[in-house]
Amino acid sequence: MKTIFSLGISLALLATTKVQAQSEKGKLANVQATYQILIDAPIESVWKELAVNFGGIGQWASGVNHVVESSGEGLSAKRFCEINAAGFNDTRERIIRYEPQDYYFEYELYEGLPGFVDYAINKEKLEEKDGKTLWTSKNVMRVGGIFGATLKKFMTKKVEDVLAAKAHELKHFVETGRQHPNKLAAIAKKEKKALFVLDQRIDAPVQNVWKVLVEDFSRVADSHPVSPKSAYFDGSSSPIPGARRIMFMKENEKKYFIDEIQELEQENHRLLINVVEAKGYPMKFTQVEFVASHSRKGATNLSLVFTYQTNPRFLQGLAKKSLQKQLKQYLQAIDHHVRTGELITSSNWKEISKNYNL
Repeated sequence: MKTIFSLGISLALLATTKVQAQSEKGKLANVQATYQILIDAPIESVWKELAVNFGGIGQWASGVNHVVESSGEGLSAKRFCEINAAGFNDTRERIIRYEPQDYYFEYELYEGLPGFVDYAINKEKLEEKDGKTLWTSKNVMRVGGIFGATLKKFMTKKVEDVLAAKAHELKHFVETGRQHPNKLAAIAKKEKKALFVLDQRIDAPVQNVWKVLVEDFSRVADSHPVSPKSAYFDGSSSPIPGARRIMFMKENEKKYFIDEIQELEQENHRLLINVVEAKGYPMKFTQVEFVASHSRKGATNLSLVFTYQTNPRFLQGLAKKSLQKQLKQYLQAIDHHVRTGELITSSNWKEISKNYNL
C-alpha cells in the first residue's frame, strides 16, 4: 500500500511539474531583437541619460513625443510616455531590474501594448571600451493569437528598427549635446511643420567657415548664389542674438527675407536663425540652424537644419524638393566662397556649380 501511495504521489508531482513546465514554456518570448552601438562618450555619461534619467527619454528619442510624467529612481523608476509609433498607445514603463555596478537594467512596458502582445521587456547593458561605451539593447516580447503568429517576423524587424533608431538618437544626443535629426523631424511634424537636414564637407578650418556664417552675417549675399545684395536691418550692426539682416532675392527688391539671429553658440559653432518676414514667398514659418564641426585633416562638416511651414499648408510637401535643391546649392556656394574667397553671384555660379553634383 505504501509503495502504491508513494507511486501515486510521484506521478502527481510529475504531472504537476509537466503542467508547470508547459505553462512556463507558454510564457517564453517568441520575438527577440538586439542592437549594439559604440558611443564616443564615457560610460557614466551614457548611463546617466539612459538609466539614471529614465524619465528624460522624451528629450532625445523620436518615438516619444514627450514624457507625460515620471517618478522614482532605480527600481522605483516609472515613466508615462506619449508615443507616436503606429499601433502603440501611450505607454507606461517601469524598471524591474537595476544593477548600476554592472551598468545593467531592465524595464517592462506594462501598459499601452497592442492587444496581441502579452509582454515586452527591454534589457540594457553598457560596457566600457577604451574610453568609449558599447551599448547593447535587447528586447524580448511575446505575441499571442493568430494575429500575433502572423506578425512575428514583421514585429521582429519592427523592433530591430526601433532599437537601431533609439541607439543612434541617444548616441547623437550624448556625443553632441543636440537632438538627432529624427527627433527634430518628429517635433516639427507634431507642430505641423516640415524639416530636413543637409550636410556639406568643406576643405577649410572651422573658424574660416564660422567667419562667413557669423562675422559676415550681414554680407550673406557674398556667398549666396541667388541673393544679389544684403545688409544689416532695423538698427542692427553686429552679429549678436536679436540682430537682423535683409537679404534681397531680386535686384528690384520685390522679394526678400528678413532674418534674425535667435541663438548663437560661439564655442559650439552653432547659429540659429529665424525668418521674421518672407516677402514674395508663401512661408508662414522658417528657421535655419547651422552647426559647424571639425572633420579630418582640418576640414569642416557644415550641417544645415531647415524647418518650415507654408501658407497654404498643401504647398509644404510640394516645396520640399525645390527647397532642398536651393539650400544644397547655398551650402556648395559657401564651400567655394570659403575656400577661394571669390564672391558668389548668379552669373558666376552657373560656371562654379559645374564642379558640384546635385
